[in-house]
Amino acid sequence: MKRTALVLGGGGARGLAHLGVLKALEQENIRIDLIVGCSFGALVGAMYAQNPIARLVEEHMKDFLDTPAFTKLGLGNIRQNSVGSDDYFSQFFKSVKDWIILGIGAKRTSLLKADRLQGAVDFLIEDGGMRDTVIPFVCNASDLITGQPHLFTSGSIRQAVTASMTIPGYFPPVELEEQLLVDGAATYNLPIKFAHQMGAEFIIAVDIHPVLQPENEFKNVMDIILRSKTISANILSEETLYGADILLAPPVKSFNWYEFDRAEELFRAGEEEAYRHIDLIRQSLRKFHRFYA
Repeated sequence: MKRTALVLGGGGARGLAHLGVLKALEQENIRIDLIVGCSFGALVGAMYAQNPIARLVEEHMKDFLDTPAFTKLGLGNIRQNSVGSDDYFSQFFKSVKDWIILGIGAKRTSLLKADRLQGAVDFLIEDGGMRDTVIPFVCNASDLITGQPHLFTSGSIRQAVTASMTIPGYFPPVELEEQLLVDGAATYNLPIKFAHQMGAEFIIAVDIHPVLQPENEFKNVMDIILRSKTISANILSEETLYGADILLAPPVKSFNWYEFDRAEELFRAGEEEAYRHIDLIRQSLRKFHRFYA
């Protein structure tokens, strides 16, 4: 039985705050029996599950941000064109909608090839299976065919993390048997339900989904469609917060999802948020262990 689970939500660069949370929990000897991750939370969760030393994982992530593999993800182009909402699906489509309207996107399933994202995952994640990690780890993706979530509990860990992080339209879907898998955030950005499903009895969740910013300029039908998508995603994210025993919300919701250059601030925000709640976490765990003793 996996007693204490840590659930790490998606949110692009904001997910760097997860590393700060992990560092604080590790320093305070808070034992984690299961990690459940979505999107960037899946990436961070897998890295730590394979090598549960927060300092080394943070250093490895910093090294990655200075590599050609990171540059090839093309986030600089999105940053230059970003406007409005910080829901990253909508942000992405707004930045490339002119290309789509011109027909560049009409003949292909993604703007970038799969090897761009795969190169990043291969740099950060050791090769191996989902069941080979030091700390048990699972992550979720979304199936375009059925519209249902998919939970990875076995198979290649690199494939699982890649699927969980695949921004639809930006990278091609990951093909697995009869499924076409994309970002887990399309269904469950904070996958608390899967921690319960895996048998967790005490859940610490880290929420980094963005603030829904007001918008009042809708120039065309695409702007309206994308705004509707952003509203739906935000409401779904809010509803999935329930079910955790401890909910950590690092103050990073105002950060844009592509601001990896603010890594130090994001690390620190996660660490400070965990320490703000460390007494509550300890008290809650003591009550939990007494109840189940």
